[in-house]
Amino acid sequence: MRLEDPHPAATPWLVDGKVQLIAARGEKLGFQVLHRTQGPVTLTIIAKSVLVRGYGVEGFKVTRPSTEMYGGGREGTFADALSRTNLPLTRPAYFEIDVSAYAEPGAYSGELVVGDPMLKTARAFPVTLTILPLVLGKPQMPVWAYGDPRELAWSLGPPSATPSDAEKECAEVFAEYGVTLMPDLRIEWWPARKPPKTSTLKDLPVVIPTDPAQAGEAVKAWIAATKDSGYVPFAIPIDEPSTDEARAKLVELAKAVRAAGGGPTTFRLAVTDEPRPEYGDLIDLYISLKVPKSHGGTQWTYNGAPPRAGSMVLDALTPGTRTWGWIAHRWAIPVWYVWDALYWHDRHNRKDQPPKALDPRVDPTSFENREDHGNLDGVLAVRHPTTGDCQPTLRLVALYRGLQDRQLLAQAAACDAAKAEAIAARMVPSALGDAPRRGDPAWPTDDSAWELARRELLQVASCAKP
Repeated sequence: MRLEDPHPAATPWLVDGKVQLIAARGEKLGFQVLHRTQGPVTLTIIAKSVLVRGYGVEGFKVTRPSTEMYGGGREGTFADALSRTNLPLTRPAYFEIDVSAYAEPGAYSGELVVGDPMLKTARAFPVTLTILPLVLGKPQMPVWAYGDPRELAWSLGPPSATPSDAEKECAEVFAEYGVTLMPDLRIEWWPARKPPKTSTLKDLPVVIPTDPAQAGEAVKAWIAATKDSGYVPFAIPIDEPSTDEARAKLVELAKAVRAAGGGPTTFRLAVTDEPRPEYGDLIDLYISLKVPKSHGGTQWTYNGAPPRAGSMVLDALTPGTRTWGWIAHRWAIPVWYVWDALYWHDRHNRKDQPPKALDPRVDPTSFENREDHGNLDGVLAVRHPTTGDCQPTLRLVALYRGLQDRQLLAQAAACDAAKAEAIAARMVPSALGDAPRRGDPAWPTDDSAWELARRELLQVASCAKP
């Protein structure tokens, strides 16, 4: 939401002065409260097994919109960083309603109060939360977000073999929103940086040398270290090979990986590229921005920019990262790779100078390379200005909402595949490799449309037994 824009004239959440919410059991709802008067905002819902959390929301001002490479952007102030509080004082405020999987179905009442009752500026809105018998499980689509441990303790130099408390706490923030935050692992970091038990990611990102003469020993070490662990290591040693020379080097490296015992079930060599004839059958995993629907669930994708996928930058059009779950459903994406999630220093540019530290409260530009720049590109959590803690963002929340949507799409498809697919196709007619490289997105850029589609899916999925 760009805060300078007019407030919506109508939304599905507020009808005739009443807040109307609907959820499956096990679902986490979230909504912003846009209000004009300064003062506290409170939300209460009288229901067992329902937890309400309030958040203050910090906005960041964009003066240089993100460029087309990142999906384009807009000038203005954008609500983003979240701070947990029982009494949000910010404009907007944000609330999450966590419905237990064991909650009793039915309609529950509550109240949203905007403004200070002591100053007689408060306005109260009745709230109805309808909990359906349907049980929505935890999101199952793995999302791997690369996070460099150095960003959490930049002044301390190279990271140690074991994760710091700050790294573990930040990983917990991401895990709450269905994302596995991990760096590419060095062999000496294993198993101290094993994914958390709640993670659905079974593909382990690791580092190997780019020199074929040295890569074989590293591959053998990883195969031995992860045997019977339930994880399959993979590596992206050459990123986005764009020349014949780079692709030829990748082929030589792939031969060394296979000679060392690598393959689809032991050690996967990955590339951020689409399949090419010169690769033959030597590449075990393709991670591409141009995945076609015909790939049959064999390829991953990463990040995104319209019209291929919603953008993760601060000044992107809504719904941004929420589209990822819907696209993953329609295009059978097994894993979504997020690069980067904690890009707090622009370490890939300004090679002749120290990396530029990010301070979004001064300038939210996180990545800048000549004419291209992105506002909070690669940044799904920001550093808290006083505590230094990882602050989740509304863009991370939107990603989780899309993962829940994908779960709901799957359950709706189990009830009525034709209806579920019709809703998904209406919302995302084209994306990834079946979308043009440039142009407007094919999906709606109004949050109300996505909420109404979610409610349609809830109804279709209602055939599922509790």
